[in-house]
Amino acid sequence: MNDPTYPLVCRHPSNETGRDFVVGDLHGCVDALRYLLCEIGFNGERDRLFSVGNLIDRGTDSLAAIDLIDKP
Repeated sequence: MNDPTYPLVCRHPSNETGRDFVVGDLHGCVDALRYLLCEIGFNGERDRLFSVGNLIDRGTDSLAAIDLIDKP
């Protein structure tokens, strides 16, 4: 999977307008993620959220976790 479509390392430009957050081990617990994002005042217009793996399994809403991948 080390081709231009799926590089091993992804580089992103600096976020000059907001904050960057990294989440791992979501395991389908989207409601908990939404709660925590609200607690920190996450703003989708300027802040970025990066997932580093384990989006689905175990939690109650794995389908919603997969839908998060399509968010800009």
